[in-house]
Amino acid sequence: MSGTAVAQAPPVAATSSPPVPAASPLGAAALPDEPPKLTVSDPMLAPMPPPQHVITSWEDAARMMRERSTDLQSSYADIRRAEADSRTALAGVMPTLNGTGTASHTILPKANGGSVIDTGTAAGATLLPTGGGGGRNSLTGSIRLSVPLIDVRAWHALGTAKVNEEGARLDYQNLERTTAASLASAIAVNVTAERVSELGRVGLRNALERLALTQAKERTGTATGLDIVRARQDVAQARSQLVTSDEALRKSRDALGLALGLTEPVGVVQSTDLSAIRDGVLKSCRQLPKIDERADLLAADKTVEVAHRRRVEVDQSFLPTLSAGSTLTESISDSGAPGRTNWNVQAVLNVPIWDGGVRYGQRRNAAAVEDQSALARESLRRTTTVNLVQARRNVDVAEESRRVSEEVRQLAFEVDRLTRAAYQTGKGTSLDLITSAAALRQAELDLAVDELGLVQAKIASLLTLADCSVAK
Repeated sequence: MSGTAVAQAPPVAATSSPPVPAASPLGAAALPDEPPKLTVSDPMLAPMPPPQHVITSWEDAARMMRERSTDLQSSYADIRRAEADSRTALAGVMPTLNGTGTASHTILPKANGGSVIDTGTAAGATLLPTGGGGGRNSLTGSIRLSVPLIDVRAWHALGTAKVNEEGARLDYQNLERTTAASLASAIAVNVTAERVSELGRVGLRNALERLALTQAKERTGTATGLDIVRARQDVAQARSQLVTSDEALRKSRDALGLALGLTEPVGVVQSTDLSAIRDGVLKSCRQLPKIDERADLLAADKTVEVAHRRRVEVDQSFLPTLSAGSTLTESISDSGAPGRTNWNVQAVLNVPIWDGGVRYGQRRNAAAVEDQSALARESLRRTTTVNLVQARRNVDVAEESRRVSEEVRQLAFEVDRLTRAAYQTGKGTSLDLITSAAALRQAELDLAVDELGLVQAKIASLLTLADCSVAK
């Protein structure tokens, strides 16, 4: 684990009840103030154990994600493959030099010892071997140089490989944006899960206090057995909600660990605020001036360009090619004959005439692929445009929803406070007490969820039109 990205989790402080709103929206002065809190204890009130690792900042989390993300590494491997394809295409227009060596042993006809005939002439004597044997062993070596002179298709394929390489880089940039969005969402969900788990313990503590209050009233004869059952039912419901919220917290830690490339649970420091996540994303990602500059749309443009170029390559396969070549050959044998050296220079003109219709089929296939690529690009452009509009509208909707949830929570808190005070003085029923408690717990949860939704909406709005690549 990188020391800069994670740290050992600090001990978790005990959870306290939510603060009372500054001013009561109901303003009921006739009722007494909220009664003092009763002392209660329960094993489930203990906070969740902190995870083994916590992230300390958005920058460290983003750095770890880039280093350990298998998706980013796979996309970078696609870039390397595209670069390799470019180098392969370059070889099609470069000279080639090949060497060949052949060693042979003659089995039939067999060489015989024969005799030597002396052909005397005025210039001297010449010895000729008799018999029809020939050399038993021979060795031949050759070197051939081939230089392409005119090959339009090969040069065009080189340009196509370069365009494909640019598309692979754009795909990587777009993946950086989407992985950053996933990481930000995982952090936000974890922060919210921590808050919901804390609220669950606050709700359980309040339920236990209500049970203690009802039991005290029963001892004085002002509460019935039905009141006790209702209070215990409220405690059971609070426990059930706490069990669910704790498991959601564990899952959010697991999800955050996976987003960072770890198999261990990962959490966030207690001081992490949802707005800090949004600010971190805003600092690491650059806003784009228009939608056509987004990496995935640029990559789609490159895909269309590659498809068009490959269709043109099929047309260029009908053109002739011209190349020059030279071959140097050396042959030696143990028959006694002198070695033979050959050196030639060639010009090769290749004119494609008829291949059975293969190229016509390839041309129709390439044209269909080009049409599909253009349609996919247009579909992506439409979807992205609508998503951008929706992402910006979702921010307004989430802000309004969060404002309403905040108002509902304040009212629920005040209703619960006044109901507790009234119940203690004998002016309310246990049903009112339990109902107000359940409404407060639900309002707290709804507010936490709406706060998460607001942050996620803002992050989505930012990243819908952003560039999160490291090298800008």
